[in-house]
Amino acid sequence: MPDATYDVVIAGGGCKALYLAMYLTRYAGMSVGVFERRHELGGGLATEETAAPGFRGNTHANLALWSYWLPLYRDFPEFWEYGAKVDQYPVSGGASFLNNETCVAIYSEKVDPTQEKSAAEIARFSGKDAETWLKLSAAVSGDAIQKMMLDLFFIPADKRMSPEVLMHQAEAFAVLAAAGVEIDGLILQASGVRATREFFESKEMQYLITRGYVSAAIDPSDATTAIFLPFILAYANNLFLVRGGTHQVAHAAHQILVHDGCKFHTHAEVTKVLIENGTATGVRLADGSEIKARKLVITAGLSAGQVVDIVGRDVFGEKISRRVDLLSTRNIGCLMWYTFALNEAPSYITEAINPDMHACFWHMLASKADPEHAINECRYAKMGKLPPLEDYNPTVWCHSLIDPSYAPPGKHVAQTEMQGPPAAMYTEREWIEIKKKHMEDLVTYWSQFAPNMTWDNIIGVDSNSPYDCLRMKNLEPDGNFAGIDMSPCQRFELRPIPELAAHRTPVKNLYCTGGHWPMGVNMGSDSSYTCYKVIAEDHDLAKPWEEPGKEEPDSLLEERKKLFERVRDEF
Repeated sequence: MPDATYDVVIAGGGCKALYLAMYLTRYAGMSVGVFERRHELGGGLATEETAAPGFRGNTHANLALWSYWLPLYRDFPEFWEYGAKVDQYPVSGGASFLNNETCVAIYSEKVDPTQEKSAAEIARFSGKDAETWLKLSAAVSGDAIQKMMLDLFFIPADKRMSPEVLMHQAEAFAVLAAAGVEIDGLILQASGVRATREFFESKEMQYLITRGYVSAAIDPSDATTAIFLPFILAYANNLFLVRGGTHQVAHAAHQILVHDGCKFHTHAEVTKVLIENGTATGVRLADGSEIKARKLVITAGLSAGQVVDIVGRDVFGEKISRRVDLLSTRNIGCLMWYTFALNEAPSYITEAINPDMHACFWHMLASKADPEHAINECRYAKMGKLPPLEDYNPTVWCHSLIDPSYAPPGKHVAQTEMQGPPAAMYTEREWIEIKKKHMEDLVTYWSQFAPNMTWDNIIGVDSNSPYDCLRMKNLEPDGNFAGIDMSPCQRFELRPIPELAAHRTPVKNLYCTGGHWPMGVNMGSDSSYTCYKVIAEDHDLAKPWEEPGKEEPDSLLEERKKLFERVRDEF
């Protein structure tokens, strides 16, 4: 392409790049050029007709949380109407158990704001757990714990030891303690499953919560993972799907950016950051053309390894480069992610106990209620294997039950998730056999829970594996959906490494963000928003969070309330 010049050049056109560009164009008033290697924008915001024509499946990002786009809903009021619309199933998360054909359901906040229906479900197994659930659900939906969570999402890594943030943590821990979950020294060092077993007595709840860790790319048997328990509890009844598919969020961002003058270039891979006298001045593309940046160069969505490659190890130095080399990608997060085009939606045996299980979002299928199943899923994945059928542990969902646009009239599309081997452990030919066997085993296993899940009901299947995820270069080498995993040294303000966590680099005017940065990979705006906060501080740009009525965290808490009102009113 011809050489060009912008105020800001962004390398990468995924969701993090789009969200960040929204702030740079509208609030900083800069001209922005976005350069994407692939054929389309959005990155993990991808919805494709892969299983069969007319059947839409989300091929990367799928599950949304209430916190994901709160700043964008506040600062870009048209974002919702342009397509960033979310909804909830009646049952947010639940589990069916094969051995006794029973189930447990956690109802969504949309239909059960007090969580009394969920508590009644839990009480079938443990009255004590039901009481604990009511106390904890009230606690985690209160302002104190939500402020702590919002800080972790939307406060830059280098500001997380500020007095205000520490005060929010202390207040949240006090509320949890009053609800019966004391975060003391033991719990801070404990594994997630250890803490879950301490606070819940029924195997059913222990399994449900432990499996929630796995879907967050956290091995619940790892030490120090108990600290995530408040987050697992806070989101258990607050899972969202995106109406029309996650790519609609990319469309919403794109529409805003086009209006605000942003320019986009696909099939335009950035291969080098140009540096003059220690300052980033532009980028070089794979075709040799050079794009000048008057003010900033930002890598958004690239892995930490890609950033080092296009900037130069000599620029980052041996310590940073070596730490990036040592980032872990195999401590779970490599997913077998299948999409099924169906004549009928799955009909579960456990619907005889609770008919609402028919429309359960994060529906976990286990041979029996035992958290060891979730732990074994991780153990086998780390060994580079899929588990035997008795330890299969998939999560399944059927978005077309809630949003018919996902499938042709009268038809349905269902998807599944389970941990799998890292991509680099096998050859392409071996992966073909692994994917085929998993498809056959998955249908065999699934049909025991939902007898109509037979090949007669299946129109088509898309087998998405860690190997297939290598189409996204930032997920190399193992196809881990988190890019880098959530090992203890790769969380929070340590992610990806401490020297890069606050988005700054050793190069003046060069910043980096993406799924490798705090809070971790997701389709939310967290690492884009914190990156803009850092840039705004460094370059004295407009700060919408300082505008009257937008002070944080109060304005974000208000946006959360508005979000649930929208979901209830519109759908």
